[in-house]
Amino acid sequence: MLSTNKFYLALFLTLAIAVLFILYPLFASFGSARGSEVLTIIRSNTIQKILKFTVFQATISTLLAVLVGFPAAYYYAHHNDTLAKLLYITTFIPFFLPGISAVVGFLIMYGRNGILNSFLGIFGIKLQILYTFTAILLGHIFYNAPILVRVLGDALAGIPKEQIENALSDGANKWKIFWKIEFPLVLPALVAGTILIFSYCFTSFAVVLILGGSQYATLEVAIYMYLKLLAKPNIAISLAILQFLFIFAFGFFLSFFEKRESFQYGERYIEKRKYLKVYSVLFLIFESAPVIAGFAGSVYDFRRKEFLFDRIVTIFTSSQIPIVGSTIPEAILRSLLLSATTALIGMVLGFSMIWGLRDTPRGSFILRGISLLSISITPAILALSYSTSFKFIAPPLAMILLYLVVSLPINLNLIHAGTAGVSVTAIEAAKIDGASSLQILWHIIVPLFRKVLIASFSVIFAISMGEFSGSLILGGDSYPTITVAIYRLMSSRHLIEARFLSSLLVIVVLVSLALIGGFFTSFSEHLRNTGSRN
Repeated sequence: MLSTNKFYLALFLTLAIAVLFILYPLFASFGSARGSEVLTIIRSNTIQKILKFTVFQATISTLLAVLVGFPAAYYYAHHNDTLAKLLYITTFIPFFLPGISAVVGFLIMYGRNGILNSFLGIFGIKLQILYTFTAILLGHIFYNAPILVRVLGDALAGIPKEQIENALSDGANKWKIFWKIEFPLVLPALVAGTILIFSYCFTSFAVVLILGGSQYATLEVAIYMYLKLLAKPNIAISLAILQFLFIFAFGFFLSFFEKRESFQYGERYIEKRKYLKVYSVLFLIFESAPVIAGFAGSVYDFRRKEFLFDRIVTIFTSSQIPIVGSTIPEAILRSLLLSATTALIGMVLGFSMIWGLRDTPRGSFILRGISLLSISITPAILALSYSTSFKFIAPPLAMILLYLVVSLPINLNLIHAGTAGVSVTAIEAAKIDGASSLQILWHIIVPLFRKVLIASFSVIFAISMGEFSGSLILGGDSYPTITVAIYRLMSSRHLIEARFLSSLLVIVVLVSLALIGGFFTSFSEHLRNTGSRN
């Protein structure tokens, strides 16, 4: 009876979140648009141009990301050395490195007076990379190639080594083994990774907005521009409807392919020779360079060749910066409070949902459905729906709700991974002994799942701190967060301040994730099942 009550309570909570915070605002905002008007807007030359460019850049970016990530994935799958472990670390970039911080790193690394041009200047060469289509492609490769390393690499590593060793004993070479054995087995994982990468490139915001500029607007960027800059919400809603349909289709196909591996995972085959080592080192340099440059550029000006400690001090002592809308310390504190509040609520809600619905077919189906639904809505679309449907809600509350939905897929998968298979005999024994629900919660459940709860809090906090597009739409005018402050500082040429804030943001995110420690290993395979990314 208690188990049944727990199930229905979790079911009610899950459906309430889906209806109140996702479906209602989504359909309320979409329903405000007339079908004939939507079709007219979508058929206009301007919108057709934006749609075609969105599909085109996503297709090219996906192909390049797959080509770049494929060799590194193969090395990661068949080696167990330090390089393979470093490649594994890069696979967390797409999920936890704030998009705005990645962009700042690119500006420092590839800008007109950046590190790369400073080096090439020795040879009389100067490249114009930023604010071009090339910059968008590079940004998408950097952000998405590690996804393929994780998804394809894990699938390749899971092929039982006996199959490969038997083929080698029969005289097959490595090339034939790859095409006849490995490739057919991991094809579903390759397709799933490609679909996931395409969806990310399709909905890219910070990379396109800052590295490319408004002349390269995608649907996601256009939604923000028409809603906040051009004050044409009807066009923004039409674009949101179009993008939602695309993303939902991506999520559907991803869910179809991701569990289609046709083999039983086994002990992986470790290469005796160092194939693709040089390439993997170059891949690692490409992935780490913007991150390292972001940190270095926050304290050192490579163009003037001087340290910036005096400028850093003024960040915390100067008065309100008009373009930001508040002082820098206020923006930092605002982000910390919003993210911590979201993390606390999300931790409790996520655990309650998983605990009540786990180990039941209906529960798994419902949890997978809400994950797919939240994946299908980008932060910009969700912010648009909140701004049109929740006008009575203050920006801070709307932002907390948005952060909860954005972090929901990873949070649910993380908690599910941490609670699956855990024995509950102690809980059952406590019930028999007459312990109250509160006593069981405080003395058994919390200690037993302490690491899971800390991990959930930390991940939600990290995602919330780095969220950009939704924060820009909902709180940009009166409640700017640290990501909005970084963007506006860059736009107003306060580059030093933007760089330092970007590094500070990355440090906060890394510290929060460090609290998880080794817990990452127990749920890392679940990351590819989520589409949550800041």
